[in-house]
This record gives sequence, structure tokens and C-alpha cells, in this order.
Amino acid sequence: MSSAIGRRDFLRAAGAAAAGLAMPAFLGAAGKTGGKRQPNIVFIMADDLGLRHLGCYGGKKIDTPNIDRLAAEGMRFTETYAGCTVCGPSRSVLMTGLHNGHAPVRGNSGGIPLRDEDVTVAEVLKAAGYATGGFGKWGQGEVGTSGVPEKQGFDTFAGYYHQIHAHFYYPEYLWKNSLKWPLTGNEAGGRYPGDGRGQRNQYAPDELLKLAKNFIRANADRPFFCYLPTIIPHVELAVPDQELVEKYRARFGAEEPFYDPRPGYMGSPWPMATYAAMIEHMDNNVGQVMALLAELDLDENTIVIFTSDNGAQGSYGHSKSRFFESFEPMKPYRGSKGSMYEGGIRVPMIARWPGKIAAGAVNDSLAWYFADILPTFAELAGAKPPAGLDGMSVVPALIGEKAAGHKQKQHDFLYWEMPSQKGLRQALRMGEWKVVRETGGSALELYNLSADPGENKDVAAANPGIMKKVEKILATCRVEARPQVEPVAVQGRRYY
Repeated sequence: MSSAIGRRDFLRAAGAAAAGLAMPAFLGAAGKTGGKRQPNIVFIMADDLGLRHLGCYGGKKIDTPNIDRLAAEGMRFTETYAGCTVCGPSRSVLMTGLHNGHAPVRGNSGGIPLRDEDVTVAEVLKAAGYATGGFGKWGQGEVGTSGVPEKQGFDTFAGYYHQIHAHFYYPEYLWKNSLKWPLTGNEAGGRYPGDGRGQRNQYAPDELLKLAKNFIRANADRPFFCYLPTIIPHVELAVPDQELVEKYRARFGAEEPFYDPRPGYMGSPWPMATYAAMIEHMDNNVGQVMALLAELDLDENTIVIFTSDNGAQGSYGHSKSRFFESFEPMKPYRGSKGSMYEGGIRVPMIARWPGKIAAGAVNDSLAWYFADILPTFAELAGAKPPAGLDGMSVVPALIGEKAAGHKQKQHDFLYWEMPSQKGLRQALRMGEWKVVRETGGSALELYNLSADPGENKDVAAANPGIMKKVEKILATCRVEARPQVEPVAVQGRRYY
């Protein structure tokens, strides 16, 4: 959509179409009032979680039984990509169905907002009759801007609006629909739990999980979209489960303490054990969501998707933070969060929908990314997405082409970019080929992912024809970004 008028026209038309919504043939579950009902959609997204943090992707060091169960009862994708290699731009792609060359938020300062004219997946689903709720990290607009979630299609949103706020697990407050929500008993000042400075009583991910579960209960009789972008396991090392920390201390042995030097950040005397405990805690929270769906008899009419917003955290640039790498979270891929190599953009993607998605399925043939979420959810809801998206629906890959009633399309290419002081950093995947400009202004590198998934051998010089083709695509697949301006800080804002 190129203007606010275009956005309003789209939403008005979408609302009118929803009134006489024709349900897709694959929707067979009946609501309590009879007839076909659109599926509920639960979208759970971790923050900086790597592939091998999970047992179902080959991880051995951290126990993730609930997420592993999702994979055992659903489909696990091996060729899925985030919207970008860092948080804000990745979530912009997720929300709008536009890749980094067209998405409205391309900077990662924390509070750059979506515009009034941008159409989000929440708006598309709301126009199709869904209750829409979000609980966690937003990162698409600070309070007082056009980008706040309640102006972008969410009936209710609770959590962190600004990304920097989302670095902390025991903040003094969160937001609910732009109203400050104090977390009683949380007090800034501590360096780590138990050091006697600062109180840490309400663990924000758990408080947000309570609200998400209440949202599901309140909307059990109608279609709902529950968006759960947790902040685990990003940045601060903090978890309320000391018994889990002790479990991993016993597993990993002696550790060197780690304390983040940035103001307000905290560390742990046992960084690996705490980090692993955080991920298992998140897994337990996923289990609570799944148990609630079963309790409410919503399993068969709910698609649950689990993913991460980008590749795993590597290190903070100094030796004591190398514990992140001990988990080998992106092995065998090169790079980590922040990199245009595979390790920065590949993410886990698991989808479960009993009776619709085959249990235990593994899809290693479809290369897709966050731009595909909006059109996919639109098709699941029987809604028409906005025109001009970069994404495509992957419903045929999820439930089968016969059930979907049409063939699965394949992307001609996938595209990512990130601005830098030295120039534009870019990546493009075209079939088995991947081009990378890892440093702004540097030459393009070319890799054959079929032969070299670790991106170890640059074959650009040996493939001039491929390079000519991708350079032509790179010249046409983007428009200049609007000014990526961080808004003025909310008066009195303190994040920790």
C-alpha cells in the first residue's frame, strides 16, 4: 500500500469481503454454532534462538521436550529464513509480507515505527473476523507513534514496545495498549539474582504468558490470532527456575562468571547454565500453551507455529561472552545473528495442526521466509491479502497440494538487506545459489548451498553467468528506504 488512503480502502474492502467469507475447502472443523470455522492461529517466536538449541534440530545440550513434541506431531522445516538478520527489520517483514527491500522498518535502533498506511497480518486477520492479541516484544513502534500494535490490527497487546526495553526480564513496567503496566516488586539496580541490589519478583515472560492464556480462554468460541513473541533467550541472563540452573550446572561443570558491562544489564556466575535454563523455561511455557489448547478442545482447529526472529546470538565481542558459541547453535552454518551468512538468517520453523499437517513430517524442499507469513495466514483465514506483497502462501506445503486445492509456488529469489555506515549489506538466495555482501561496499560473494551449505568456498569468479543474473535482480528488487528515524524518547523512559 502506497498511502493511507490505500490502506483504508484495503481494510474497508477486506471487512466487506469478510461479511460473506467463503471458507476454503480444507476447513472442516465446525464451530459451536455449526458450519465451517476458520482455524485459530498461535504464532510463537523466540528471540535469537538457534537451530541446535532445540533437540528436534539436532541439539544435545538443552532439553526442549515440548517444542520437540510440536515437531513430532507436526512439520519441521529445514530451509526457512527470518525476515532479516536482526530483530526490528525481521519483524517488519513478518508483519507486512514485504522483504527487506520494500519493508517499512529497515533500521534496528529499536523504536522506528510502522506507518499508518502499512497493512499488517493482524489487520488482515482482524478484518476476516479474528480476535487478535499479542503478548511479548513488538519492536515496530514506541508508545505515541503510528506503529503501536493497537493501531496496527491488534485488539490487545501487552509487553515491550521498544526493543531496548525488551532486553530486560524484570523491568519495572510493561505496556498494555500504550498504558503503563507496573510490575510490582521489580526494582532496578541488581547485577544478578541474589546479589542484594534490586528486587526481581515478576518475570515478564511469565506475566505475559498468563495474559496470552487468558486471551485464548476468552476467545475459545471464535477464531483468534495469538501472537507470542517472547524475549527468551535474548541479552540478559535471567530465569526464575533455580532448580533448572542447578541442573545445567551439574551438566556443564565449572564456568567462568559473565557480567555484561552495559548500564542496567546483568550477568550470571553460571552463564551457560542460566542460558540453557532460560531456553528450557521457554519450552515449558510452550508446553503450557499446548496444554491449554487441549484442555479447551481446540487442538484440531488450531495451527501452532514456532520459530525464531533471526539466527542465534554469537558473542558480544569479548572473550567472556564466548559461552554463547559453546552450544554451536547454528552448526553447520557460517555466522550468527547480525551476519548475512546462513547462520544469521536461518531459523527453526515448526507447524502443528492435527488432522491437517502430517505428524513427523520434515520439509527440506521449500525455501521460504517471514514475508510468506501474511499471505499464508490470509489463505488459512479465507481472506484476501493486500496486493504487491513479496511473500507467497505456503498452505500447500503445510497441508498438501490436494487439500489446499492448488500447487505450492516456489520463490524466484529470497532477498535480505541491512544498512551500515560503509554501505548496504545484502544477501540473495536463488535456488541453490546464495550471494552475500557481508560488509557494505564489499564485493559480492557466491556460494552453492547444495554443495557448500557452510558457505566456505566463494565461487563468484567461476560463475560469471550466475553473477550477472543475481546482479540484475539486486538492481531491481529494492526501493530506497524512507528515513529510518528513532522517535524522541518517551518522557521519563527507563527500561531496566
